[in-house]
Parts: sequence; structure tokens; C-alpha cells
Amino acid sequence: MTKSRIAIAGLTLGIVGLLLMPARTADLGKPAAPLKIAEWVKGKAVDLADAKGRKVVVVEFWATWCPPCRTSIPHLTELQKKFKDKDVVFIGVTDEKADVVKPFVKKMGDQMDYIVAIDQDGQTAKGYMEAYGQNGIPTAFVVDKAGNVVWVGHPMADLERTVEAVLAGTYDIKTAQRRAEAMELVQKFFTEAQQDEADDAALEKLAAQIEKLDQEVGGLFPGQPLTAKMLLGQARAGKLLQRYQEAVLGGEDETKLAAIEAEIRPQLPEDVDFDQIKAQMLAGRLTNEYLRAVTGEDAAAATKLQPRILKELKAQPQALNNIAWTIATDENVKHRDLKFALEVAKLALDATNEKEPDIIDTYARVLFETGKVAEAVRYEEMALKLADDNPDLKAALQKSLDEFRAKLNAKP
Repeated sequence: MTKSRIAIAGLTLGIVGLLLMPARTADLGKPAAPLKIAEWVKGKAVDLADAKGRKVVVVEFWATWCPPCRTSIPHLTELQKKFKDKDVVFIGVTDEKADVVKPFVKKMGDQMDYIVAIDQDGQTAKGYMEAYGQNGIPTAFVVDKAGNVVWVGHPMADLERTVEAVLAGTYDIKTAQRRAEAMELVQKFFTEAQQDEADDAALEKLAAQIEKLDQEVGGLFPGQPLTAKMLLGQARAGKLLQRYQEAVLGGEDETKLAAIEAEIRPQLPEDVDFDQIKAQMLAGRLTNEYLRAVTGEDAAAATKLQPRILKELKAQPQALNNIAWTIATDENVKHRDLKFALEVAKLALDATNEKEPDIIDTYARVLFETGKVAEAVRYEEMALKLADDNPDLKAALQKSLDEFRAKLNAKP
């Protein structure tokens, strides 16, 4: 199992965190690509040519390993039940292997009560995800009764409202295209805003365009109108936090960081939790500093950092987990302090109330490396039970458990 060695979380700023990849404006309203399916896992096969003129089809791309996809599954089931008698068909398409998908679907049972299919060599994804410029899942496509793709987006967003409008004959493809155009501009705005030499005048012009389009289409994000002032504030906040992050990673001392913090705090939007972001950044820096010491030749520096780690990272379980895993497993570690690894792994375990299989797995691995094999088996069994809905993680945990049990049962 691979675990990250760097524990710096990405920054999520207001509307930036809500952004989805917009569909290419010109493509909405075009005929849907045929479904090229290797195997229909649940429900009857669907031929879009046969459905044309009779049914609305929702094609959603997902995967068993994708947490947001798993969150969307009950919602899609609810929508399929709601529209069952209105000639609407929901299809979940994945590119995973049948031996992964089938047990997952079986376990989900009635919670996943719509058609499930396995893509044929990525051909369906090419006709939808690639054709419409989408690179994240879950993503859903609505195909109207005329056989045209009229909407693309996250299944937890406007999918229900869109299907209702399509059925009622009130869906306006021109407005949908304008919404996609607005989303493209939002993406362009934030991309350009992060450039070192961003053109302020150009950004202001873009922000004004987005505000106008947002009003025209009735709002891109429910309850959060996009004003030029807000967009420019978000962009400025992103640059400020990037500056702070660079200072943290660059090793600036506390005095310098405090000065930068005092300067940027008053300029940040109210919805930015700077304290949380700051804690994550500093945890990442301390983690990296320690890992550099243990993978180098400076055992004294590593030992000197340990009290700080125990004090400053006690509320950062993933950072502690990364440290413990690296000490226990990384062949590049020159100073392998397993006693300290066990201490930080236990802190991470307690901080997550023994509910995170990844963290329990680390604790079990450190126990195993310190010779506490029976305890390692017990905790790995616990991790395996908690990972029951994640086939990939479950397989990795089972492999470790088999290793631990073999050691436990070996003759002296």
C-alpha cells in the first residue's frame, strides 16, 4: 500500500471549491454517442437508438473507489424511483473489472437500484467524458428523447431539476449553453488569476462578464450569486494564500510568517478558514522536515524534532500517519525509530477513534515491525472490516493480514 509522504491539503476558497469542469458550450444539443458496453451488470441493456423518441436517458460515469460517486448512488436511486413511470432511465457506467464491480453492486442492493454497466475499452467514456471535456467523476449526462445531450454536470447538482424540465418540455438548450459558457469563463478567470503576472484589467473585465451571465441564467450556484467583487476577492485570496504557502514551504521563521499572516488575514473572504489552512500547511512543513532528517544521515535532527511533532501535530492525524508509515516501511529511512513510530501511530489512531482503516493499517504495520504480531493481526482485522466497501483497499489490507498471520503461525 502506498501512502502519501506530504500532508499539505489543497486550498478550497468559496466558489472555487464548487467548480466543475464545464461542458464545451458548442457540444450541448448534439446527438449522444452510442453506448458501447462490455457487460450489463444490473438491469436490461439500453440502446440509445431504440430509446430515441421514447425515453430520457441519464448516463453517469462512476467508480467503486470514488467516495463522491458512492455518495451519489442513493441519490440516483431516488431519482430513478421518482421518474420510473415517466420514461426516464438511469445508467451508471464504470471502466472497472467485473470482479470488482459485481460484488460492489450486489452489496449495495436496493441502494443502487438502477442500470449498471461496464464500459467497453473506454469507448463510452470517449464519446461522453472526453468529448465533453470532463475529467472528474461522478459526471452525469442527460440525453433527451430526441437523442441529444442537453446537460452535463455533477449528479448532485441540477440533475433532478434538469430532468423535470426536459420532461415538461420547458428545458431551454440556449440557456444551458449560456450556463456552460459562464462556467468556462469562471474556469478561465481563476486560471488566469493564479498567474504571477495576472492582468488586473482583464480580470475585472472577465469578472464583470461572469456577473452578467450569472444573472442571465438565474445563477450558476444556488444561493451564491457570482458578483465581480466576490470573484475578484476570491482570486486575491488565492494569491495571498499561495504566498503564505510558499513562505511556509520556503522555511521562513515564525516572525516572518506572522507578518505575512497579519497582512493577508484582513483581505481574506469571511468563508476562508485561515486557521485550518495554516495548521495544515505548518503540519506539512514539519512532516517534511522530519522525513528529510530520517531519510538523510541526521539522526540527531530527527530526534530533536520528535517533541515538536508530538505537540504540534496531535490534531493532524494524517500527518502523524504519514510519519509512522514512512518510518516503518520506507527503505530510504536511515534512522528507523520504531518506538517513536508506534507513539505517533497511536496518536493518529486515537484522534480518529479507531474508525479510519488506513490509519489502523499503519498502526498494525508498526506493531508488526516491533514484534507485536498478535496485536498487529487484531488491528489489521479491524481495518479490513471497516474497509468493506473499498475493494482496492480491502485487497491490500488482506495481503498484509495474510503476512501477519503467517508470521504468527510460523513455528519457532
